[in-house]
This record gives sequence, structure tokens and C-alpha cells, in this order.
Amino acid sequence: MRKSYGIKSHGILKLVLWCMLVIYAGVACMSLSSCGTAKKERGQTEQAQSLYAGKTQEADVFIEIPDLRQYGGYTCGTTCVQMLMNWIDPYNSDLNLATYEEELGTNEEAGTPPENIVEYFEENEVKISAKEKRTTDDLISALDRGHPVLMCIQAWSSSEEGDGYNTTDPNDADTYLTEGHWVICVGYQDKKGGYVFYFNDPACVGHCMMSEKDLDERWIDMDARGKIYDHYGIEIEEDVEIYDPDGIFYLE
Repeated sequence: MRKSYGIKSHGILKLVLWCMLVIYAGVACMSLSSCGTAKKERGQTEQAQSLYAGKTQEADVFIEIPDLRQYGGYTCGTTCVQMLMNWIDPYNSDLNLATYEEELGTNEEAGTPPENIVEYFEENEVKISAKEKRTTDDLISALDRGHPVLMCIQAWSSSEEGDGYNTTDPNDADTYLTEGHWVICVGYQDKKGGYVFYFNDPACVGHCMMSEKDLDERWIDMDARGKIYDHYGIEIEEDVEIYDPDGIFYLE
């Protein structure tokens, strides 16, 4: 009887130990899985934080304008006009970029000259104010009025040395104001270290931002004929109410 009892006890003990082992292995597996997931999520968060300079929700003022992407290296001005016209007159101005290129006289050699843009806006009865020698205070005031500002700056340097932009030395013709680019300033944020400005940038999927210091230094450009545009901006003085960033069109 004792022998039989001992065998049964031993079997039960083995069963208990086996169950405990299974449970422990499961918990360990879950722990390792959770740890791996946590590490992955943390890594993704850190990557996102290092990738982006900020968020549009952090802006004190931000004007929602359709965000479109240019093609090629010379259609930034045309794409900016396309974005603005789709903001001012949605649907009716939803023309393809090639149409805007033709109407603005855009070409690979000269891009889109400021006078062509001004003429296009005037012909389409868009209220604007185009001038040079603007300041960042002027920019803030325009944005406070709900007016985006189309501007030509130096951006996306192609310098392999990474030495920035030549905005001061015209004697070096190979680098002087050779990185011209059209962007639309659509917002700003007042930070402890100074203002930062937000842009619809046709060369970037999404939005971009720049410090007040960098903007002040790079807010200059030169056209194909050698004319300098120093702190030049075209303020869009339209009071737009019809555009809805969440609106959708019916697919006819």
C-alpha cells in the first residue's frame, strides 16, 4: 500500500513540476516578447523624434494650405502658386502642374521669375503685396492676418563640403546664391530661443521649419539675369474662408 501510494505521489509531483515549468516558460516568453515590443516601440519613437524638427500643432499661428510636391528641380515656384490657388479657389483651380508651368512661363533655365508670379496673380485678380526688404516682424504680422507669404530663399544646399550657403560673396560665382528655392511661409512659433517659422515646401512631403536666424540669413535669391531679391516676399492678402483641409470632393 505504501509503495503504491508512493508511486502515485511521485507521479503527481512530476505533473505539478511539469505544469509549473510550462507556466514559467510561458511567462518568460511573454516577458521577453513584451521586452522586445517595448524596445521596438521605443526605437521607433526615438527615430521619429530624431527625424522631425517639430510638429505643426506646436505653432502659435498656422495656416492650412494644400501641401503639394514639385517634380524636377525647377518647378518649386510653380508648385507654390498651384498650392496657393487651390487654397484660394478650391476645385476650380485644381489644374495640373503642367498647366501652371505654361501659364507662368516656367522653364528649366530660369525657373519661375518673381515678376511672372506677380503678373499671374494680378491677371487672376488675387490680392497681393509684393516687395523686398521685409523683416521677420513683417512676416509675423502678415501671418497674424491670416496671410501666407510666398518667398524665395536659399535652401537644400548641394554643397558636398556642407559649408552652407554663399549669400555674401558675389566674387565666387559658382556658389553665390545658387541654391534658390520658393517656399510659402504659413506659420510661426514664439520659442524661448527665438521665433521659428513653418513652411509649405514643394521639395518636401509635409511641412518644414526654420529658425528666425537661419531665415534672416538665407532670405535672399537671384534670378537668371542676375537681379537680387533681398528679403522678398509676396503676401497673399486674400481672406480665404471656403477652403476646408478636411473637405473632400465627390468623385464624378
